[in-house]
Amino acid sequence: MNIQNEILDKLTPEIIQDMQKIWFTADLHAQHPKIVDICNRPTTREEHDEWLLKEVFNKYVQKKDEVYILGDISLGKRQIAEKFVARMNGNKHLILGNHDKNVAHLGNWSEVTQIKDFTYSRFGINIHIVLCHYPMASWNRRIHDSWHLYGHVHGRFQNTGLSWDVGIDNRESRCGVFGWCRPINLYEVALIMSEIEVLGLGKDTVDSSVEM
Repeated sequence: MNIQNEILDKLTPEIIQDMQKIWFTADLHAQHPKIVDICNRPTTREEHDEWLLKEVFNKYVQKKDEVYILGDISLGKRQIAEKFVARMNGNKHLILGNHDKNVAHLGNWSEVTQIKDFTYSRFGINIHIVLCHYPMASWNRRIHDSWHLYGHVHGRFQNTGLSWDVGIDNRESRCGVFGWCRPINLYEVALIMSEIEVLGLGKDTVDSSVEM
């Protein structure tokens, strides 16, 4: 795939606006005050949860937007976590992480799954992204240039191929997109993947001759 030719060059302001209403994020870790020190987040332990809601999440995600949360939302007790999730904007899709037992069965989710095959097929644009909390060495349709988004690693590991850490502690940037302390939208994901492709970083380092 040539992402520039097949996707970015086809985008009109209308399409870009549509793509900017679809968000991806991971690893909020609400009710986990120690994460402020562990990941050097620009807030205090006492203000962390309100900072997450007001400055990290709701500042970008609007009420009618779609948002895919790739795990590890809250480490709090269920009642506290439920109130936190209820204040989060958007139509929320949860891709389960290793700290989501307390929120997995809340009634706030459009869907809850371990792995999500996300597709965007509108305006003649076709994008396939495999969403998982954990970075994967291989994913569905990787040999056909599908993309992969993940969390879990808090910016401490960059996977191979057309993949990206959407966790809020990732300080890496591509194509002018800096996702530290905020979600990134589908248009930004396309920009990131285009630069990865141009730099030659999207090439397979595993045997991709056969897809099972």
